[in-house]
Amino acid sequence: MSTYSNYQNAYKKASVNTLDQNKLIIMLYDGAIKNANFAVQYMESGEIEKVHDSLIKTKNIVTELLATLNMEQGGEIAKNLKSLYSYMFSQLIEANMEKKSEPVLTVIDLLKELRGAWVQIKEKKKPEEKKGNASGQGMMQNNQANTEKRIKIKG
Repeated sequence: MSTYSNYQNAYKKASVNTLDQNKLIIMLYDGAIKNANFAVQYMESGEIEKVHDSLIKTKNIVTELLATLNMEQGGEIAKNLKSLYSYMFSQLIEANMEKKSEPVLTVIDLLKELRGAWVQIKEKKKPEEKKGNASGQGMMQNNQANTEKRIKIKG
């Protein structure tokens, strides 16, 4: 590995380590959405190996989101997110086994909805941080309730 590559890796690691938690979560959602969309495109073009690789990447990101949950401090929100992430995980496995796009499209919808909630939380935190009060839990709970209703309707 060249010296330049070492500097690049060090820079990437430092930039990730200095990002706030909210921004990291949004980046994880972006990566999962991107890879899930690739999987759907590869299914349409019949590139089975690329479908598998994209779904594995998406599944790994969902696993990371699951692993970052703080069940003690997160309360009901963390429990609900755990259920959603587990559901997404199972949908991605089903999609990979059966090479169906419908489960992936369901996961993409959920990821987009949750990402939108985290963006709203981030935007809401900015003015509240100036006041010294940063909390996006209420907004997240409302968005989660809507997402759960959609799952029940679809399921």
